[in-house]
Amino acid sequence: MPGRRDPDLVSVLEAAYAVDQSEPAWLTGLLAALRPALDEGLGIAAYVYDTADRPFRIRNLTVDGCPVDDAGIAKLQDSSYDAYVRRSWIARAAMMASETPGFETHPGVLEVFNPVGIRDLMVVNCLDPIGVGCWIGAPRAALGRLDDGDRERWNRVAAHVRSSLRLRLRLATGVATEPEASGHAEAVLTRDGGVVDLRGAAEDARAALCDAVRDLGRARGELRHDPDRALPSWPALVRARWTLVEDFHADGQRYILARTNALHTKPIDRLSQRERQVVACLSMGMTNKEAAYELGLSHSTVRVLVSRASAKLGAKAREDLVAEYRRGDLDRASDPSSRSFIAR
Repeated sequence: MPGRRDPDLVSVLEAAYAVDQSEPAWLTGLLAALRPALDEGLGIAAYVYDTADRPFRIRNLTVDGCPVDDAGIAKLQDSSYDAYVRRSWIARAAMMASETPGFETHPGVLEVFNPVGIRDLMVVNCLDPIGVGCWIGAPRAALGRLDDGDRERWNRVAAHVRSSLRLRLRLATGVATEPEASGHAEAVLTRDGGVVDLRGAAEDARAALCDAVRDLGRARGELRHDPDRALPSWPALVRARWTLVEDFHADGQRYILARTNALHTKPIDRLSQRERQVVACLSMGMTNKEAAYELGLSHSTVRVLVSRASAKLGAKAREDLVAEYRRGDLDRASDPSSRSFIAR
């Protein structure tokens, strides 16, 4: 954001990966880390939501200095028609709310936001392909603009919040249908990248995991106040399979756990698992570059996977590939993490 010093986005990622906290405490900590970077005088708010129904089911609305309450958010949701929802909540991760066509004339904006001085919002929308997301909004007193650099930074932050939310849901259920989506730790490493324990698929990914932990250490250390170098050093996933989280042992030692946390995708038999994961990212509006960061894969690997998936599905253009993937509903029941939202 023009005129603002480089924000400490590493602290935001650290707050995002506090997976052992309750959801209200997690949201509160996340907002505390985000507020110095996002608040321009009207506070900040966040909630977790499920897109399975209209209006969305929302829980744990958390506000920090923001003049909007549960009733206001509910009114905004109730007055949002499906086409608007698809252009806002189910759209780009980082955006100004005013980028959505119809924002300024939306009944909820006119009746809820405008009377308390809100004309726009900086939004970080962390929606997982399974349909559960975390919405973060910082109100603005005037219409704003998000430049390309800021959008890229906040898209990367959204990737981590999304990864953390998905892991939190999986840990809450304690049930898994696929090994790489169980939330189980397959590797334990020291903070400098030393190996303590490797299991299953992690045994064949020793070098990648060690390198990722060392890069994480640099992001949290020397690069902390340089977000344009720190964020690329901290992948949202390692090899599309593992999320790195810190673990505190009773003896006071800190370790990094590599927990299985792969994206849940539609069971399209013609596509490999990696192809499905890449196309799932594209279906969320991501570019190839953004999908590469989301999955912890190289840009060239993602490009090849997109090409292969397109050939297998007979798609001539990206839009055709996404449309083919979106055909039919995602089998949410096959990922038990979705049930942890419904159960609360």
